[in-house]
Amino acid sequence: MSIVDSLATVMADWGVDWGSVPDWFGGLGTVGTLLFGVLSLRRELQARRREDRAAQARQARLVSSTTRTEGKGVLRVRVANDSDGPVFDLAPTPVVHTGDPGPGGRHVPVATVTGPVDRLDGGAAAELFITVDRSVDLSGYASATVRLCFTDQQGNRWQREGTGPPQPDLGDEVVPARRSWLRRRRSRSR
Repeated sequence: MSIVDSLATVMADWGVDWGSVPDWFGGLGTVGTLLFGVLSLRRELQARRREDRAAQARQARLVSSTTRTEGKGVLRVRVANDSDGPVFDLAPTPVVHTGDPGPGGRHVPVATVTGPVDRLDGGAAAELFITVDRSVDLSGYASATVRLCFTDQQGNRWQREGTGPPQPDLGDEVVPARRSWLRRRRSRSR
């Protein structure tokens, strides 16, 4: 007697009705449909979040800055607001680079900032003069950029360094790592 025959006899002795093949296919189809619906809903929600973030960043993308070093301790920053609405609370932070400008430069302490930092109207440009701390000699660096933090007219806080894309400014707030629902559930049960 083969293993399959012995299993069939044991199953028949237990009195378990396993149903028919069409019932099995129907059940698998139902589970597949539910899984497809959940995955489609998740994909749609992610697309909407991306669209919302892009809409929020629309004004922030139109605020830019260019930097020029003047002497050993002064940066001249031209801030342009090409959007229709004003931006508020401009906070420039100088970043110096030993090589090509890019992420990871050295932040420089600021002594004074002169220029319009409270409000910059839409379609306007302004110049800020940043005097850096005496301990820093700007002529010893290859280039300097400015990390510009500002608030758009919807009240969202943004930061932008050089020509990079705008990022939400979270301040000193620590962002928790994204965890799957399974990991969250396991951590709660402990």
